[in-house]
Amino acid sequence: MLGIPLKEFREEAGISQRALGEGICDRGMVRACEEGRGEPEKLLVDALVQRTGKTIDKYFIRLNDEEYELAKKRTWIQIWISRGKFLKAEYAIREYQNLPGSDNPLHRQFIAFVKAKLLLRQGATLNERVEAVRSGLAETVDMETFSIKILKKRVFHLLELFLLQQYAVLLEEMGQEAEAVCWYKALLERFGHEKRGTADQQKLYPLVAYQLAGYYLRQGKEHEALPLLQHALNLLRYSKIQNAMYVMLWESEMTVRENLGDKVLAQEKRRFLRLKEFLGKNSEVWRRNYDPVYLEPNLCSVNAMLLDRRTAQGKTRENLAGLVCDPRTLERQEKNGSKPQKRTWKGLFERLGLSYLKYDGGIVAGEYGDHQKHEDMLQALDKNKTDQAWEKYDELIGKLDMGELTNRQFKKYWEAELSYQSGKISREERNAMLWEMFDWTMGQGSKEKHFSCWLTEYERKAMVSLAWDCEGEEIDVLLPLMKKQLYRDFSIAGQMMTAGYYDGLLYCIARGYFKKGNLRQAEQYITLAIQWRGIGFWGLSWDRLFFMRFRIEKQELELWKKENLLESYKAAFQWLAFAWASAKENRDDAMCDFLKRYFKILYDRNRG
Repeated sequence: MLGIPLKEFREEAGISQRALGEGICDRGMVRACEEGRGEPEKLLVDALVQRTGKTIDKYFIRLNDEEYELAKKRTWIQIWISRGKFLKAEYAIREYQNLPGSDNPLHRQFIAFVKAKLLLRQGATLNERVEAVRSGLAETVDMETFSIKILKKRVFHLLELFLLQQYAVLLEEMGQEAEAVCWYKALLERFGHEKRGTADQQKLYPLVAYQLAGYYLRQGKEHEALPLLQHALNLLRYSKIQNAMYVMLWESEMTVRENLGDKVLAQEKRRFLRLKEFLGKNSEVWRRNYDPVYLEPNLCSVNAMLLDRRTAQGKTRENLAGLVCDPRTLERQEKNGSKPQKRTWKGLFERLGLSYLKYDGGIVAGEYGDHQKHEDMLQALDKNKTDQAWEKYDELIGKLDMGELTNRQFKKYWEAELSYQSGKISREERNAMLWEMFDWTMGQGSKEKHFSCWLTEYERKAMVSLAWDCEGEEIDVLLPLMKKQLYRDFSIAGQMMTAGYYDGLLYCIARGYFKKGNLRQAEQYITLAIQWRGIGFWGLSWDRLFFMRFRIEKQELELWKKENLLESYKAAFQWLAFAWASAKENRDDAMCDFLKRYFKILYDRNRG
């Protein structure tokens, strides 16, 4: 029922059950989580997974109403702090502490963490901030034996590590630089020097590396600072993450290289200035990227989901309940948010054709290796290695249980998408296969019905694929459906949904309006897409978003003036420069070649 191979994660990391649960739960609870017994709360599961060095960021997580309300409140507390709405944040913290289920060490640790951030923003004394950080650590760490040695003796989850990072910063602010440096080094050693790194490593390592490099630079130790800055940059580059920390690291790295006699190319400096210029216009969004709790993506209320899909499929409560439960039980779940029993939950989800796992990784698989193959396939596709993706797909398909509808959706989607990308089928043939996916779960009928409810991961992927390159009458069909899905999800979950899905959906809507000549609407949606991309660690690449923004602005200007674009519309070309800088930093040679050809054609047209 849990959906996460926690035991395999733990054994791969070489951690005992006792060590994994130290400070947060006993060995019996760890064993129950590994065996999928009971209903462990999200913060506990997240912490256990993070302590194995893995991340839960890419799982879609279904929560009972109690947990869902706590998760929403965690999000809003940090939104208010980031926006400087301190009174609202304080009120939300008090509300959180009074919610059912919030009185345990992990929730109290979260409260201490956000209070420390709030104190920092409010200009509190160092002693007040130190006390907040230490009280947060004390929830899961024995403070009587607290010393730097604990970093080598035990494992930590992400929130603990960020509290330790804050503790090191406070030591430095108090003038205890030597001790702070020891903490920085110990934190970095926990992550090693992998080229790729985990999602959580990408959040923490660059921040600590930047702080330690800053100390080295103040000491004139540039040779020691440079490898730290470069490794942190490479971590972010590997995952195509361009955010505030990326720009700060890059600026420091170039300065160090210059001081050491390395000639920095003028073109590289121009790319840097372009990205820094964009950052300056979007600072509020960027600040959130290094908040370890703010980003709790892919969350949904299980009771809301049951109601949603039941209604979309045209089932009455009696139809859905069947032999699983009494219809009145289902009614109580839908109306009052009561906790569904494990067996009831599983049965109802199966009758709706949905995965019953609390943590849904896009496939239902019994082995950790299958999930890894799934991730490897997605990584290959991200790098445009279609042949390699086919190989991973073939390996995975042979092991998945096709009795699970989730797995059949996975198979149908990638058969369609990989065949299309390989040139084996036409776009029309691919689209027919994708529409068939929706028919499996919604029944044959109007396309309107297919997009009137919460969608599974591969239904979402199919929607974006259908909309990505739609033309003519297809745009008129898909535009209202995409908008309906977008605003439906916003109304239910708001910022709780994944940015990686929304920026793709917003891009497709903007592109549709652009093709229809509605430039005002296109600009509105691409602006939203850029904002959403700034919130998440994954999503559509910046260069595509910037290029679409340029095309929209260029087209708007051409409608009103016939003057030479290259001379008159520098503001529009700024977005093209942003796109180039982003593609170059992402090492996306194909996009760089396209942008060069595009600019040459444009230049020749306007100069000739």
